[in-house]
Amino acid sequence: MGLFYYVIDTETTGLKADYHEMTEIGIIRCADRVQIHRLLRCDYPERASFDALTITKKTMADLEVGHEKSDVIEECDKFFSEDGGTPNHRCIIAHNAPFDRKFLHALWAKMGKQFPANLWLDTMGMTKSYIKMIGLDAEHKAKGLPKPKVNLHAACDIAQIKKFSEAHNAKVDSRNTYLLHKALIEKNVDHLPLIKTEVHNVKVEEGGLDPDLLDLE
Repeated sequence: MGLFYYVIDTETTGLKADYHEMTEIGIIRCADRVQIHRLLRCDYPERASFDALTITKKTMADLEVGHEKSDVIEECDKFFSEDGGTPNHRCIIAHNAPFDRKFLHALWAKMGKQFPANLWLDTMGMTKSYIKMIGLDAEHKAKGLPKPKVNLHAACDIAQIKKFSEAHNAKVDSRNTYLLHKALIEKNVDHLPLIKTEVHNVKVEEGGLDPDLLDLE
């Protein structure tokens, strides 16, 4: 059995997986490009970071609209299970994967479940490899310019991808991440050495998450 690839993007109310919440999730199954996108209702909208709300263009009222987290997890688990594989056969592709992984692991743990994928591929790392491959980093250094930016929109520009939109939401960003990954593969970026095994390691204590056990890289 080979690997099953999924592109994921999340939006959150801040940077701390043990305090802030996920507000959106977008998943694309690479095999057939089927996508699911869901808004999640927040339990603690008052904890939202002002910067996060500004970036995602959400209001406090928006955070109270969406699906129940347990329902979203059940739907996502069903979506993954359709491939007939195991967590060791599923590779999650994300831009700045450690960030998304922290929130996904925390949310699944909160619901008493293990996130159903153990392999992770960061398109940010792939972009950095491509930048070195084409000598863009050396060009910037020679000209006294800052290092090339590798955020999602900048990475798409470097890879000469026509983005779906500049909007910052999980539906659009997962699509752009899919296009970025596809383009970098076509440009012969070797992604296999960049795949990391990150088994779900967030334990659930009675009453909720134990922040000391969160993988906060």
